[in-house]
Amino acid sequence: MNYQEALAYLYSLSDFERSGHYTRNPEENLPREAWLLEQLGNPQHDFTSTLIAGTKGKGSTAAFIERVLRQAGLRTGLYTQPDLHTFRERIRVNGQLISEHAMSELMTEIRTVVERIQQQKKFGPFITYEVATALCLLYFSRQHVQHAVLEVGLGGRLDATNVTQPLVSVITSISYDHMQILGDTLTSIATEKAGIIKPGGLVVTSAQYPEALLAISTVCQQQHASLVRVGPAGGDPARAEVKTGLLPALSYMYRLERRTVDRQYFTIWSPSHTYTNLEIPLLGEHQLENATTALATLEQLRERGIAWDEEALRTGFLTMRWPARIEVIGHTPTVVVDGAHNADSIQKLLQALRSSFTYHRLIIVLSPARDKDLVGMARALADSDIVVLTRMANPRAATIEQLEAVFAEHAPNVRVYSAATSSQAMDLALDLADDNDLVCATGSLYLAAEVLRWSAHYGNKAIASTIEGTDHEP
Repeated sequence: MNYQEALAYLYSLSDFERSGHYTRNPEENLPREAWLLEQLGNPQHDFTSTLIAGTKGKGSTAAFIERVLRQAGLRTGLYTQPDLHTFRERIRVNGQLISEHAMSELMTEIRTVVERIQQQKKFGPFITYEVATALCLLYFSRQHVQHAVLEVGLGGRLDATNVTQPLVSVITSISYDHMQILGDTLTSIATEKAGIIKPGGLVVTSAQYPEALLAISTVCQQQHASLVRVGPAGGDPARAEVKTGLLPALSYMYRLERRTVDRQYFTIWSPSHTYTNLEIPLLGEHQLENATTALATLEQLRERGIAWDEEALRTGFLTMRWPARIEVIGHTPTVVVDGAHNADSIQKLLQALRSSFTYHRLIIVLSPARDKDLVGMARALADSDIVVLTRMANPRAATIEQLEAVFAEHAPNVRVYSAATSSQAMDLALDLADDNDLVCATGSLYLAAEVLRWSAHYGNKAIASTIEGTDHEP
């Protein structure tokens, strides 16, 4: 197979990510993935790993950890999803995307094994994500990766990445998302994500809601695993549960010191050290939480033989790049793109915009997936000045008609416009904006990717230089 044939094969498999629906029993995920990996020589055993689940912040936390370890001289692997522009972004070794040639060769090898397994009809069909995970782990093995940072795709307990045996399991922020799969309470969602906790293992979590924390703690007790908590220095939202002995106290705390339009400076207190004047190039207090979660994980990894020093930490944090996270792509007016994809992340995005930028009016370009909390997102945006509704080129996208009805009922005071495509929506938003307004495109990483390509098309060389290939249009 060549690269395009390899992609076509991957995308031909039943795929929740694209359709929003499962076509087989998810309880078969792990045994099917384990069988595939066994036939490939169990490549996941050839390197150590960190496994990261959560509703939000997984990708940023993973990128922070990987960048520090790479700066420290380790040969690293990074597996994240979804991609913005090309599938190859999901699989990186030492910061470099898997090549088209390597992907084609490995996919040819894997396809032969997949088809042999499926002929036995013991399980239902593989999906894109499961085969992609096998591809990732095999590539890391062949590339002699020393430590891999793996982002869970959906949930945790049944996710294909959960066949690994990580040195540290990480659970980032928990909020309502994928309720049709994970359950409609924070307890059920957190319990599914806590499925990555291993017997006798170690868990780092930045979850803040007591309901979610108690669910994670329960799984830790069942698995005889240790729990390390991360949170803000200003106060623990679970202090009542800590006081009664239901939860451990915060072990890692952070505090913002100052911010500029492209930097945040902050302090982290760990059990053994105070890190002052740390810098990250990502905006929003939630990114301080992600960076602190990364540091907590890094300290636990160091206790398990994964070496790094403070210089690697500081340089790694400062030079980490993770696009479409409150990324400024234009000025006069200010234009920002962000992948916020549920009501909670929209609220955090708005807080970050207010604290990081000075502007007259806020103009939102919005296209979420149809299976998200559209009502919650509309209510979060009820104080926006203008919302331009559009539909990203993804089969899971909510229709403009759906969004118009939701905004009419739940955010009736917002001036709402619509445009058929994301490019038309951005053009319209800029026509409506004055020089001192702020335009923010959000609702999904898929929309964010389209807007980044729109920006590159119209001459943004800085954005164009970050796009290392395009599998997706527009």
